[in-house]
Amino acid sequence: MRYTNYYPSSGMYHVSIPLLMGTRLDVLLFGDDRQLSEDVWNDAETELRRLEKMLNRFDHESEVAKVNIDAQFSSVRLSDELWGILLDCRRYYELTDGYFDITLSDFGKIVFMEESRSILLDKYGLMLDFGGYAKGYALKCVHKRFAGAGIERALVNFGNSAVLTLGTHPYGDSWPVCIENPYDGTISTKIDLCNTSMSVSGNTPSNPEHIVNTKTSEIVRGNRMVAVVSDNPVDAEVLTTAWIASGDEWEPDWMERFELKNTYKIR
Repeated sequence: MRYTNYYPSSGMYHVSIPLLMGTRLDVLLFGDDRQLSEDVWNDAETELRRLEKMLNRFDHESEVAKVNIDAQFSSVRLSDELWGILLDCRRYYELTDGYFDITLSDFGKIVFMEESRSILLDKYGLMLDFGGYAKGYALKCVHKRFAGAGIERALVNFGNSAVLTLGTHPYGDSWPVCIENPYDGTISTKIDLCNTSMSVSGNTPSNPEHIVNTKTSEIVRGNRMVAVVSDNPVDAEVLTTAWIASGDEWEPDWMERFELKNTYKIR
C-alpha cells in the first residue's frame, strides 16, 4: 500500500511504496508548498511505473519481455527509448571489458541493425535483463523531473541499494547514509552524500547467488559488497554490478575510465 504524509513543521513530504521496480521505495521531498511536492512526486511516480512496465522482463506485457520472445525468431524494431538504452548498455559492456552484460552470458550475440533500430538475439535462450541498469536509469529520470520543478532538497532510496540526493539534509551539510552489513546487522561504513547518487551491490543472506561472472558464467559467491558514488546514477548502478561480477579481479583497472566521486569495497 502506498503511504504519503506531509509534515508542515519541517516542510517534508514522505512517500513510501512497498514494491516498485522489485524493491521498496522511500522518498523525502522538502519544500513549503505541499501541493507542489505532491504534484512533482505524482509525476515522478508515473514515470517510474512507466519504466517498470517497459523494462521488467518478468512482466509478459512489457516491451522487454516481448522483445525477448520475438527477437529469438526474427529482428524486432525497438522503441526509440529502448534502443537508446540498449546502445548505452553496449557502451557500458565495452567500458567494463564485458563484465556488465545485460544478457548475463553473451552480449556479442545481440545483432544490432542500426538503420531500422532493430535487434536479433542470435543465440537460443538469450534474453535481455536490465536488473543492473534500470534503477540507475530511473533515478536519472527522477532527478531530471525534480530539478526541473525546482526541488532543492530530496532523498530517493530504492531498497537501500540505489540512492539519489538533491542538496543537503535540512539539518546538516550532507545526507549521511549508513551501509549495513547484512550478515550481522552492524554498520559497515557511513557515506556523506550531497547532490549525488550511490549504488550498493553484493551478496546477502536472503539473496546470496544473484550475480554472475559473465566471462566464466559462474555465480559470484562469498560475502562481498561494494558501493560506488557518482553524479551519474546509471554509472553507479552499472559499476557496482560489474565490479562484483568481476569476481577475483577485485579492483579492476576499468574503473579508472569513469569519473567517480568515490568507491568503497565494504568487504
